[in-house]
Amino acid sequence: MRIDKKLLRRIVKVLINKVPKEEERLLKIVRDLELISELYRKSSDFRNVLINPSIDAELKVKILREVFKKYGIDEVAQDAVIYLSKIGKGNVIKELGKAFRFEVEKFFATVQGEVITAYPLEEKEIEEIKDKIEKKIGKKVELEVKEDPSLIGGFLVKAGSYVLDASVRFYMKKLQQQLTQV
Repeated sequence: MRIDKKLLRRIVKVLINKVPKEEERLLKIVRDLELISELYRKSSDFRNVLINPSIDAELKVKILREVFKKYGIDEVAQDAVIYLSKIGKGNVIKELGKAFRFEVEKFFATVQGEVITAYPLEEKEIEEIKDKIEKKIGKKVELEVKEDPSLIGGFLVKAGSYVLDASVRFYMKKLQQQLTQV
């Protein structure tokens, strides 16, 4: 089933306008919508409750409110998801978290990024990387740090469309390509 992009944009716009422009609250809603999107993708029971037209509307709302209560989902996010379910557009939910995050990042001029390292980094090193990325792309960056020993050494940074691969694995692949071209 295709996603109604117009409806998705309209729902995101309503959400942005409905919520106070407080970064903490907006980011909570982003996380909540992403959690709901993940539940939609991974749980056939949850997906069935959202998109099955044969389930009574009142029962559907009751079930959804219980699930949302269990996860501590923000009221505004709950209302948006319930509305989509009521109008038979539950499949929009799988893209709602990403679309809302994009608008929030645009509003606050922030970008969600990640640093992948071969070994644990100290907080000071993470801050240095973050500062350099922010200067490079001209936006505030929220970094998530992950470890991947297959990098061998160094790090890989992804922030928006900006990618910096300073890993040993990357340099070894480049070297291998150069040696095979000779």
